[in-house]
Amino acid sequence: MFPASLIATAIGLGIAYAATPGAVNTEAIRRGVTWGARSALLVETGSLIGDSFWALLALTGVTLLTRYLAVQVVLGIIGGFFLLRMAWLALSEAFTRQPTSSDNVTTTRGNFATGVVFGLANPLGLAFWSGLGSSVVAWGVTGWQFVAFFTGFFLGAVLWCIGISAVIRWGRHWIQPALFRWINALCGLALGYFGIRVLWTTIQDWLEHLMISPLKPTH
Repeated sequence: MFPASLIATAIGLGIAYAATPGAVNTEAIRRGVTWGARSALLVETGSLIGDSFWALLALTGVTLLTRYLAVQVVLGIIGGFFLLRMAWLALSEAFTRQPTSSDNVTTTRGNFATGVVFGLANPLGLAFWSGLGSSVVAWGVTGWQFVAFFTGFFLGAVLWCIGISAVIRWGRHWIQPALFRWINALCGLALGYFGIRVLWTTIQDWLEHLMISPLKPTH
């Protein structure tokens, strides 16, 4: 693949990956609308750090997390309950009181860490990066082109982070105070849905493994 088209494709995939509706964007929008664009940028950037961990595992061929169901179940439970906790916080803010300036300082300090946890708490990241890595190799991308592709991918993701933060910074001035509560409530419900879905998927995988295991021949 020609270098220019390779990088353009990588940037496009990075934007598409980062823009996919999910828990990270939901929480980034919620925090951005409530505390400002900087909070949204920190959440999005932190999630990229967490995603980098899964990318590193996939690209180095570490398959521990795909071989041991117990590890996947633990990560799924942690990720699910983390999302439910964030949902509870969002709903609490929606139905109790509006954030104050002192809350802004405390929350800003934890925005980046929250984003990192969001990225790490998503065990599906390993499957995504493993599949993407295999696809890239199938395209005949090797050596320095491989490095350029993933550099372009993360560049696209960073562009999305900056773009969504800029939109929030501009649009936040037009949001009436009463609308903050509705945004928190909707984001809380969305985060709750994502959390329940992660837990349900984890339970399904575990039950399927239990049903298949007795059918395997023993030696």
